[in-house]
Amino acid sequence: MRESEQLRKNTMSARARRVLNNYERNRRALKKAQLKTEKIVWIGNSARHFMHRCKEVASMRTRSRRVVVLSGGQWLDRLHGTSALSLFKSLASQSYRVEILSNSHTPRRLEIGSFSILALESKKNVPLLTRISLFRRFFEYLVKSKPDVLIFDYMNAPIFLLFRAFLKTKGIMLILSRPVGPGRWLHFLLFRLFLMLGKLFADAFTAISPFEAREYSRLGGIPIDKITVIPSTIGENFEKFIPPNNPTEVRSKLGLNALLKKKVAIYHGVLTEEKGVMKLVQVFSESFKNDDKVALLIVGDGPARSTIENYVYRNGIKNIILLGRLPSSEVPEALVASDLGIILHPDDPRWRYQCNIKMVELLFMGKPVLASDLPGLRWIGANSSLVAYLRQSDSGSFKEELTKLLSNLEEIAVDAIETRQNMIERFSSESVALKLGHLIDSC
Repeated sequence: MRESEQLRKNTMSARARRVLNNYERNRRALKKAQLKTEKIVWIGNSARHFMHRCKEVASMRTRSRRVVVLSGGQWLDRLHGTSALSLFKSLASQSYRVEILSNSHTPRRLEIGSFSILALESKKNVPLLTRISLFRRFFEYLVKSKPDVLIFDYMNAPIFLLFRAFLKTKGIMLILSRPVGPGRWLHFLLFRLFLMLGKLFADAFTAISPFEAREYSRLGGIPIDKITVIPSTIGENFEKFIPPNNPTEVRSKLGLNALLKKKVAIYHGVLTEEKGVMKLVQVFSESFKNDDKVALLIVGDGPARSTIENYVYRNGIKNIILLGRLPSSEVPEALVASDLGIILHPDDPRWRYQCNIKMVELLFMGKPVLASDLPGLRWIGANSSLVAYLRQSDSGSFKEELTKLLSNLEEIAVDAIETRQNMIERFSSESVALKLGHLIDSC
């Protein structure tokens, strides 16, 4: 009798211990969920406070300064034109009068409040005469407008130097990229010459990443504290985009019904072999050619498109889809329709230190990214768990890293809100314009 009673007591103790252990596990899980909820609420409140502070500081400006942006790179006709326009529109909303003067394939004139664009038509048949004609028309415009501050790219440095000699206008050299690469040695020599001259006459310089800033300092002998990092910004098409509740509907809308039941990786950008898109197609086909659960969606156009199409056709690859170039308003939908993004660039001076706006857009949309291990891309990622870096571009390493990302989509998704907030604080047009405004005021 005593033995059975003792056995019953031991049995009850074991059950009690199991109940207690289950209770502790549930309590810890509940606490963890509460912390995540509090974190999300805190991030949301921080975002609202940050935007409110931006507007508050902007409203404190007492004098509207006239800023003319002089561009000779035809970026109004290129993909990053949307990003640049968003930046200067936001600057205009902060009590500045912003006028963009540029050349373009098609002439245009636009004026919205304190923001205006005047694009002069330029033809490529006689490059030297076209450049001289543009310089003349740019200079005539500046003489009439008499800006307080002139923001110019290196190609228009001669206009600034001439204008500075007559009217003592303040000047900021806006540098979006360096002219490096095969066949661009003359452009590079001119770029370095204008950096050295700018050191003597320009009031400030901008760079799109801290690594580019150090390069400009080295090439032109410019003090590093004279260079401000003004990165590429998230375009209006993303900032105003409201994601749909069901991404599957977006795939159907874009005509991607064949991808409804697949995990989709997206590449978005200009299709050139120099940027590594052909390498991406090759390693993807070697890794996932016979996998009917994974697909690569390529959005964009360029010289390498026909090469990619021929490669896909010859090798009978069914899980690589070329969607072509989309209007900027539809690009956010294409990212929503994907599960993750891929940015595979070679370690080349043209891409090594760049602020890749495509990676910013992917992280802003909360999408995981498989990226080349380059300093500029790591600077954007800022230790986010949404980014995996590919140190080697062979098919084995590529398949391993992409498979790992695809299998952990739900786990890393919890950091999407924090990463998105990081992108807003560093790359939104409003926050970058606020930084540029401080730079203008300091001149």
